[in-house]
Amino acid sequence: MRMERNSKLITKRFYMYLIPSILMIFAMQFGSLVDGILVGNMISNEALSATSLVMPILYIIQIPGFALGIGGSIVIANLLGKRDIKGARKAFSLALILGIGISIIFAVLGIFVAKPLASLFSNDPYIVESCYEYVLIYLVTDPIISIALLVGNFMAVDNNPKLSGAFFIISNVAKIGLEILLIHLMGMYGAALSTAAGYLVGAVTIFFYLKSKRRLLSFTFKVKDAHLFEVLKASSTTILNLTLTAVQMLIVNVIFGQTITGATDIVLFGLISNMVFVFDLVCGGILNVIPNICGILYGEKDIYSLKSIARKIYLINLIATLLIAAFIAIFPYVYATLFGYSSPDPDGYVANMLRLYLISFVGYSISKFGMNYYPSVDRNLPSLVTVLLREAIIVLPLTITLLYQFGVLGYVIACAVTETSTVIITYIFIFIYKKFRPQYHGIFLLEDYKYKAFDITVTNELNNASTVSEALTNFALENKISEREAQIVGLASEEIINNIITYGYKRVSHRYIDLNLKITEDKMILRIRDDGLPFDPTKYEYDDNEEYSTSGIRLIEKLTDKMSYMRLLNLNNTVFEINI
Repeated sequence: MRMERNSKLITKRFYMYLIPSILMIFAMQFGSLVDGILVGNMISNEALSATSLVMPILYIIQIPGFALGIGGSIVIANLLGKRDIKGARKAFSLALILGIGISIIFAVLGIFVAKPLASLFSNDPYIVESCYEYVLIYLVTDPIISIALLVGNFMAVDNNPKLSGAFFIISNVAKIGLEILLIHLMGMYGAALSTAAGYLVGAVTIFFYLKSKRRLLSFTFKVKDAHLFEVLKASSTTILNLTLTAVQMLIVNVIFGQTITGATDIVLFGLISNMVFVFDLVCGGILNVIPNICGILYGEKDIYSLKSIARKIYLINLIATLLIAAFIAIFPYVYATLFGYSSPDPDGYVANMLRLYLISFVGYSISKFGMNYYPSVDRNLPSLVTVLLREAIIVLPLTITLLYQFGVLGYVIACAVTETSTVIITYIFIFIYKKFRPQYHGIFLLEDYKYKAFDITVTNELNNASTVSEALTNFALENKISEREAQIVGLASEEIINNIITYGYKRVSHRYIDLNLKITEDKMILRIRDDGLPFDPTKYEYDDNEEYSTSGIRLIEKLTDKMSYMRLLNLNNTVFEINI
C-alpha cells in the first residue's frame, strides 16, 4: 500500500460540522442549565432538588428520541458511506416510526404512573408534588420531544449540520423565554412544558430542511429490510446507558431522598447533579459529531481520515474537560450561585464537595467518547463494557455502600472511583480484545486495509492532474493490472481532477482533493473527494451550448463499469468501478 495523504480536506469539514454541533448541544444543555437556574431562583431550592431527583425518569423518557436518534444516525451514516441511499432512507423511516411509537406509549402511560413514581423520591409532600408535576408534563409531551431529537440528529447526518444546529438553538432560546413566562403562570408544570413548547417553535427550521437541495433522506412506509437489527445494535449502547443510568440514579435518589435530610446536603446534591450539564454544555457538542462524521468515514472505509478525526475529537474533548474542571475548581461559588445557592459556607464544605466531585470528570469524559465512538465503527462491545461498569457493576454496590455510611461525601467519592476505574478496566479489556482480534489496532480499534490501496492528496493545480494520473496508472501496473485497465484509472482521475480544478471553485484558493484507489480480487475502485461546488457527473446532460465540457466524463462513463456520485459531509464523492 502507498500512502501520500494528508487529512486537511476532511479536517476542514470536521470543523465545519464541529462548530454547529457545539452550538447545538450548548443550546440544549444551556437550556437545561437555565431550567435549573430558573427553577432554583423562581420557585425554590427544594423544587431544584426535585428536578434532580426525577432525572432517572427523564433519562428513560429520552430513549425514543435520543437513543434512536444516535443509533439511527450511525446506521444512516454507514449506509450513506457505502452509497446505499435506499437503505439509508429505510433506516431513517424506521427510526422515526419506532421513536414516535414508543414515545406515544410513554405519553399514555404517563397519565397513570406519574403520581406513584413521584412518591418514590421523598417523604416531603412539597417535593413529591413538585416531582409529580415535572414528570407528568415531560411524559405527556414526550412525542414532541422525541420527534425533535430524531429530526435534529438526522438533519446533521444528512448534509445539513447548520440547520440542525439552528433547530436546537432556536428551540432552546424559545424554551428559556417561554419558561420564564410559564413558570410565573404555572410553576413546575410550566418549567416542564417549556421544553416541548420550545421545540415546536424551533420546528420552523424543518421546513428549510425539507426544501434543502443537499437533503438525501426522505420518509417511506416501505421499511421491509430496513436494517432493524443494525439500528437497534447501534442504539444499544445509548439505550443501555440511559436505562442503567436511570436505574442507578433511581436507586441512589430514592436512598438519598429517604436518608438525607440536611438542607445543605439536599441543595448540594442538586448542584452536583447539574454539574454534568455544565460538562455537556461544551463536550457534548464535541462528541456529537462522532456518529455523523466517523460513521460516514467508516462506511467508506476511509481508515486514514477516520483515525485522524477520532484522534482530534479525543484530544479536543479531553482538553475542554480539563478547562471546565479547572474553572469550577477555582470558582466553586460562582458555579453554586448560578443555581440560587447563596448561603454562607464558612468551613468550605460545599466548595470542597464540588472540587472532589470534579475528579470524576476526566474518566467521565473518556468514557463518553468511547460510548459515542465505538458503535460508530461497529465495535459495540467496548462501549457496552463501559456502560455496564460505570452504570451497574462498579457504581451500584460502591455508591449504595458509601452513601449509607458517609452521605454526600460517600456519593462523591463513589463517583470519582467509578469513573476512574471504568476507564482503566475498559482499556484493559480493549488490550485483551485486540489479542483475540489482531486485525484491530490502537485505542480506536481500526483495521488495516484488506486490499491493495493507493491514497493521495493533491492541491488544486492543473499540473497535478497528469501527475496523479501517472502515479495511479503505475500503481495499477505494479499490482499486475492490465495496461488497458490501468490507463482507464489514470484517465478517470485526470479528467475528474481537471473538472474539479477548472469548474469546481468559484475563487482561486488553496484547496485539497483526496483520491483513493482500491484494488480488490475482482475490481478497482477509485474514489475522488473534493469540497468544490456540488456537481454530479452521473446526471449531467450534454448541451452544445453548455459552459462546461463534459466530453471526457462521458468517455470515462463508457470505459468504466460503474460511475456513482453522492454528496456526503457536503463534499463531492465520485466513484468509478472497473472490473478486473
